[in-house]
Amino acid sequence: MPNFKYESKFKYDPANPFGHMQEEFPDESEFDVVIIGGGPNGLIAAAYLAKAGLSVALCERRFEVGGGLATEENLYPCYSSNPHVLYHMMVDYMPAVRDFDLDGPALTWIKPNAQTGMVFEDGSSLVMSRQINDTKDSFSKFSHKDAITFGKEYRDWNKMVEDILAPATYLPPMPPIETTMAMEKTELGKRLLELTETSPLEIIENTFEHEKIRTLLLYASCMWGLDPHESGLGFLVPLLLNRMSNKNYCYGGSHKFAGALAKEVVKHGGLILEAAGVDKILIEDGRAAGVQLAHEGRILRSKVVMSTLDPETTFLDLVGKENLPKQLTADVEGWEPDKWSFNTLHIATNEAPQYACDDPWINKAFANVVGVESTEQLLEHWGNVLDGRIDLNNFAGHSTCESLFDPTLSDRPGKYVSMFQMHAPYDLDGGWLNQREEVEAAILAKWRKAAPNLTPENIITTSMEDPGEIEIRFPQMRRGSIKHGNYSPLQMGCFRPNLECSATDTPIEGLYTCGASTFPGGLVLGGPGYIGAGKVADDLGVKRWWKPTKEMARYIRDYLDEDE
Repeated sequence: MPNFKYESKFKYDPANPFGHMQEEFPDESEFDVVIIGGGPNGLIAAAYLAKAGLSVALCERRFEVGGGLATEENLYPCYSSNPHVLYHMMVDYMPAVRDFDLDGPALTWIKPNAQTGMVFEDGSSLVMSRQINDTKDSFSKFSHKDAITFGKEYRDWNKMVEDILAPATYLPPMPPIETTMAMEKTELGKRLLELTETSPLEIIENTFEHEKIRTLLLYASCMWGLDPHESGLGFLVPLLLNRMSNKNYCYGGSHKFAGALAKEVVKHGGLILEAAGVDKILIEDGRAAGVQLAHEGRILRSKVVMSTLDPETTFLDLVGKENLPKQLTADVEGWEPDKWSFNTLHIATNEAPQYACDDPWINKAFANVVGVESTEQLLEHWGNVLDGRIDLNNFAGHSTCESLFDPTLSDRPGKYVSMFQMHAPYDLDGGWLNQREEVEAAILAKWRKAAPNLTPENIITTSMEDPGEIEIRFPQMRRGSIKHGNYSPLQMGCFRPNLECSATDTPIEGLYTCGASTFPGGLVLGGPGYIGAGKVADDLGVKRWWKPTKEMARYIRDYLDEDE
């Protein structure tokens, strides 16, 4: 039976078949928890708390849940693609996947061995694979020394991920001094601390000697928004390089993941309200008391409100500056969006892209980087992006033939769907509207140079989404900020989004944050929703039905000196 506290009074009337739209849902109702935003973190929090027996209402502005977990027919009329989330990087560690049995009966995850490739103009190539020996073989074409070094370093990086970084993703953050003390308990932790104070560029250049290998590893390290020159987040380099060799694809499209989570919410009595944007978080006697829905002004009262939106939307737009402590206002107003966003071109073709290079395995790789020959060229491209420019003669991007792994994306047998994604500024010099055709033509030309069969005759249709269109699709991704905020030392760990809110509770009683702008961050890690659900359950005195994963339990024992 549903947990939400109202009963429908609707009786079908043939003369008024839509009467239920007025009678089904009362003007005011009560819940234990109201969650704003039906993206991955909102769905995860709702699923855990509904199964714990709480009455949960999940409010989603769009006409379907999922947020970035979208699979859409944007190559109308016969082809779909994943416009936002394509690479799922934490499936093997995400507690929600295990706790709700989302790896098998509910979902099928595709994990190719050939993971991340790079194609160069001279026809040479590199491939990072799940099997480390395959990666070493690829690297040895250019440097036997780098191949050996990568094998040694990767074993340490994998251990860092398994023992420290992955389990810590799903536990509340600690202050820097406590983190340092915990890491100093092991040699592995000490080495991770040393990496933290080093920039991605320094880690790559100090570890590897061959320029092509450096270029691939630097791209893979900074692909999701790390500043290659900035120190303080070097611990993310081993995590990201490890994950770029362990990406998953959700068969049937990323929205299948959202659907599986939504099913768990409803199955355990939660209520999902779609086309139900929130325009106000109710503050009564200094605490969050519920939300007001945008269109009809309906009130959902609750003991707890959880927001998965960005800090500006949550605190300035929905709570209101007048209800915020001064320090929290200052922290929110100082929040920085991502330094760069993405411009993505989707294409439907008669043939899958065939890359002209020395390794046919590239054609089966999950992602391939093209358009860059050196770290210097890559840094120049990123510098242009930060300056609001795209040099159409010098840019890089990564591509994936999605239907190579998922033929369901095409309604026409034997046809293919692929995408090319490049780092791009939100405010493009000259404006996106004026340069769309020019940018698309430049992408196709660069892509065709690496994959010559992408001729005009082979391309059936195209669809491009620039950073401004990301913001239109998801207003909380301000300025096309896919992670809801920049990754920098002052916006990560216990500072994400600030010291007062990083453990999901906030200075406003009853209000919690659990979106990509909360620790540990974006990229569909599932951490904010999972941590938020645990905090809310504890604060409401509800017993957690879930247990830490074995990796989390080991981390708690070895680094936190606590029982699970």
